[in-house]
Amino acid sequence: MQANLYEQYKSQTLQTLTNGELVVRLFEEASKQVSMAIFTANSDAVKSFNSIAKAQKILKALNNSLDMNQAISVELNDLYLFLIEKLYEANSNKDVELMKQLLGLIDELKVTFRQADKLARVKGMK
Repeated sequence: MQANLYEQYKSQTLQTLTNGELVVRLFEEASKQVSMAIFTANSDAVKSFNSIAKAQKILKALNNSLDMNQAISVELNDLYLFLIEKLYEANSNKDVELMKQLLGLIDELKVTFRQADKLARVKGMK
């Protein structure tokens, strides 16, 4: 019963997020998955592999949600495809250093989108 209530809460919370907040949450989850892959790289190869695969899936979802009529979408598309490809490379080679570099880029994107969402909300109030 407790788990069901938690799932309902999570679902309701996600439904009430703005688009900007949802993008930030997706980057938070991608960051969490890459961090998990780094942490488990030497102890649990399967978990590390699956964590990178989850991060790639999130980035693919973000990429698929782009409105290609917007100029910035072309650049974001290139960036997301780069991250997906490099995560594949890091996963295939079990390259923890590359994973750390990619984690830094994902975290920078998370911060950038968080700031953009705040600015959009402030401008929306005026």
